[in-house]
Amino acid sequence: MARRRAARTRGTPRAATRGGRRASPRRPVPRRSPSPRPAGGPGRPASRPIITFTSDFGHNDWFVGVVHGVIHAACPEARVVDLTHDIPPGHIARAAFVLEASAPDFPPGTVHLAVVDPGVGTDRRPLAVRSRGQLFVGPDNGLLEWALCDSAAEVHAVTSTRHFRHPVSRTFHARDVFAPVAARLACGEPVGSFGARIGDPVRIPRPVPRRADGLLVGRVMFVDHFGNALTNLTEADLSDAFPMVAESALGVRVAGRVIRGLGRVYGDSKPGTLLAILGSSGRLEIAQVGGDAAERLGLGEGDEVAVGVGDLPHAARGD
Repeated sequence: MARRRAARTRGTPRAATRGGRRASPRRPVPRRSPSPRPAGGPGRPASRPIITFTSDFGHNDWFVGVVHGVIHAACPEARVVDLTHDIPPGHIARAAFVLEASAPDFPPGTVHLAVVDPGVGTDRRPLAVRSRGQLFVGPDNGLLEWALCDSAAEVHAVTSTRHFRHPVSRTFHARDVFAPVAARLACGEPVGSFGARIGDPVRIPRPVPRRADGLLVGRVMFVDHFGNALTNLTEADLSDAFPMVAESALGVRVAGRVIRGLGRVYGDSKPGTLLAILGSSGRLEIAQVGGDAAERLGLGEGDEVAVGVGDLPHAARGD
């Protein structure tokens, strides 16, 4: 299991509002809709096409900039939103999680361009996918897993080269293949025009919460800039596993500690307190008020997190 991620900026954002409230029983929470959340209200697409861009290119070179240039040359009206370019080189699963966590916040019709491509220049296929009311472009290596796991996904292998930037580089398909395809999709080119539908895209396992001995067991999926450890346990997972149980009655076991109850907001606890809290992505997070929980606990991707009711055995209490 991964133990630590690379150096992180310390500190956690704090909510200004303080004060507590009596915990109420948990009501069943409907599972998060796979449909994207439209900007400006239900059913209202953006007035200009949006292309998000995720990669492992970093910011020290010109790679991100020239991809922007190719997009704007092909679709000048497109707005490009950089989600992140700090994916560790070749870390496909990390980028796939970023897409899963972020795509639902974009309106229908958004094009998600994602390039973490260790197999660039080989016979791996470029893909264009229509899924969940949005479009996804990237290599066929599991990066687009969140789009692919939708049973209604329409998956196309990109075989038409007419929109590619020629000559196509052996090492920079983000610029020469994926960016032109994403731009043309954003400008209204039908996804089917890029190639035939396929039924065998490369998939990567999506960790699924499991139940064992009265516990709901998940894992750390991502450690953010503040050292918060995001898990694969969603609010709906907790509601399904512990219906009508107050959040204050739950215990979270992680890294040999037990955190009693779920926090409401950061500001309800004193600095240095370890919290389990439902974060903005709808997932259970392990955080430290005013600090870096992942560094303190030595947490990394893949580490186990278990949730139960009442006292959880074999762990020291977290303060």
